[in-house]
Amino acid sequence: MPSAIGLRGYLLTVHEKGDRTPMKFSHKVFAKPPAKFLPAFVKAHLTPTRSDEAERSWFFEEEEADGYGNSAGYIHYGTFGYESNIKSGKTKVTNYQRKVDDVEEIPLFYEFWIPDKANHAFAMFQSFAGKSCINLVLGNIQESFSKANPGYSLLVKKLLPTDSKGSLYSSAPVKKLRLVKKNASKDIADRYLGKDAPQSINFEVLLSARRNKTLGTFGDLAGSLTRNAAGVVLHDGIAFSEAIAEVEIGGRYRRVGVFGSDADAGVIDVTDAVKKGANGHPTFESLQEQSDAILVDFNKTLSSKKL
Repeated sequence: MPSAIGLRGYLLTVHEKGDRTPMKFSHKVFAKPPAKFLPAFVKAHLTPTRSDEAERSWFFEEEEADGYGNSAGYIHYGTFGYESNIKSGKTKVTNYQRKVDDVEEIPLFYEFWIPDKANHAFAMFQSFAGKSCINLVLGNIQESFSKANPGYSLLVKKLLPTDSKGSLYSSAPVKKLRLVKKNASKDIADRYLGKDAPQSINFEVLLSARRNKTLGTFGDLAGSLTRNAAGVVLHDGIAFSEAIAEVEIGGRYRRVGVFGSDADAGVIDVTDAVKKGANGHPTFESLQEQSDAILVDFNKTLSSKKL
């Protein structure tokens, strides 16, 4: 997906090990029930957790903690393990030479929300230009919950899987579908731009429904985009490696990656809906506004169906 800023949502439920039936969050068997565990987990990770194997580090900066087990703020996600030159984009002068043990950190929004009287929680995580620490954090959360509550596990379910089954929005209408081929060959460029076309272009095809119409449901479209062994969709003789659908979520149509890179598939694009601060990153307030709207819609949609 050609967006820089995305949000990915997850459903969290608690289970007795070996049983897929969700348990009540208020069950007395938990040594540390979910509403206490989630904020405690955040507070236990306010200093960097470092993975030398992955050459990554992360820690929470909590901005808001209101209500029953809720928390929102930033995860400061860092990468290390290689040298690089940090140069001025204008003068090309090297301002700093990054060392192998230097950590380059970026702030990524997060939110945990437990709806009133619910037996599930939601987690929302931001990605920025394809960078995300979701797997590191969620893996740590699941491991920590099992240690705090022996015999019980925290199940994490992606709410926008990119297949036709099991998606929370499988029946949601789609207004537009965008097929993307990055670094298209000169043959394709020549076909549309003539002999003076550049050597390489990014090529897109946009399928758009007419007024008051849709292209179908998200589930049907995701299922109809059959990829070949190389992981691409063929359309009009051109192999496209990415597909992006506009799906109605949280009161507006939002771009969602149907397939592409692992970092993009299933991500909700909020680039055009957030405001950026002086540091080039989206502000907390604008990210939380989008996250809250999507989470409320998640909960409303979840209550109308059984996943």
